[in-house]
Amino acid sequence: MAEKMGKYSITMPRSLAEAAREVSGDAGLSAYIAGAVEAKVRHDRLGMFLAEYEDLHGPISEERIAAAEAVIRRADAEQAERARTKAARQQGGAA
Repeated sequence: MAEKMGKYSITMPRSLAEAAREVSGDAGLSAYIAGAVEAKVRHDRLGMFLAEYEDLHGPISEERIAAAEAVIRRADAEQAERARTKAARQQGGAA
């Protein structure tokens, strides 16, 4: 079941709203802004989690950060490869 939608009035620079409208494509401005807000909320919640974690356990080491970044790079590369493979299949080519 889809989540109920609400209508809100927001204020932002006109140039930013127009730029968002330009790049929002067929999804529309509301969906584009909702996606951006969703990403920002996830980002902020992660920041709050990390701050709480570090309060309890101390700073995260550079080695652990580097290891996490390596995992993210691998995941990004795998996702890009899957997208290339899917695109090649859709075009009738082999990956």
